Amino acid sequence: MEIKLAGLSDKQELLEIWREAFGDSDGYIAGFLDGYFMPEYNAPVGVIGGQIVSVLYMLEFGLYAGMKAIGRCAYLFAAATRREHRGRGYMGRLIEYAAELYKNRGVAAIFLFPQGGDGKLFDYYAKFGFAPIYQAGKLQPAGRAARDLTGLRLVNHEIDNVEIFDGLYQAYADFTARQSLSPLKDRLFYYKCASSYLEEPGRYFGVLENNVEEFCYVFYKKFENNYYIDDIIIVERGEPRVFSDTAGLLADYILSLGDGIKLEGNVLPESFGDSKLAMILSLDKRVDAIIAGLETPVYLNMFMNI
Repeated sequence: MEIKLAGLSDKQELLEIWREAFGDSDGYIAGFLDGYFMPEYNAPVGVIGGQIVSVLYMLEFGLYAGMKAIGRCAYLFAAATRREHRGRGYMGRLIEYAAELYKNRGVAAIFLFPQGGDGKLFDYYAKFGFAPIYQAGKLQPAGRAARDLTGLRLVNHEIDNVEIFDGLYQAYADFTARQSLSPLKDRLFYYKCASSYLEEPGRYFGVLENNVEEFCYVFYKKFENNYYIDDIIIVERGEPRVFSDTAGLLADYILSLGDGIKLEGNVLPESFGDSKLAMILSLDKRVDAIIAGLETPVYLNMFMNI
């Protein structure tokens, strides 16, 4: 198999492989390629007999640790191999090629978010040096009876409301920079990710307001008469808020609605335990030091069954 960086003339093949692997619409795929595919730069492909059989995309973002920019990272995205060529080690060769290429370009780390809950992809990427770094956990709201919920309301919004999205992205940027180790996605990519999430039935985006002041942004979904909070982005005002306090207040508010939202049991289940979300391949000693100093995984995305 020959490995090269895809060019403009390869776009149709890239679209076909993506469609087969992930089932997205041609419009969505074309939108991604138009916005993020950089010819001869960020899409390593494997070629056999003149046909592209395997591809992955490397998207560069700023890398932050505790409010400090520490360099660039690359987000390994949409790795796919044609169905008839799977199981032959082609993707592994592309990953090794991309890691060496981006290390030579001065990138500090490569992140990826394996899709699928059975853990097989985590085992697969671990063979190439990737290690789990982010986890999800359920939060049990504390002191429900003692909280003052006066003035709180959850208002659903469209993600393409410019004013609302501007506030969301600023809150996301502030919140991300405070994480122990986080990639800060650019505005367009973040918008595309959020929009694609909301295209699925039963998924919502809202703002929890505290006397009409944005308190946090919420992505949530409904499944079998239960509501699940997928992501909470805290608005930083003055002193940084404690994530668990904000999430607990949000859960308390939703539970207080009673008949307004149908819930099963009206209580939060126990913790998920060890639910992995993302992996990192360090390419820089500074990143090695940060990872070694983490006492617990970074909670970048929080999931709550409410």
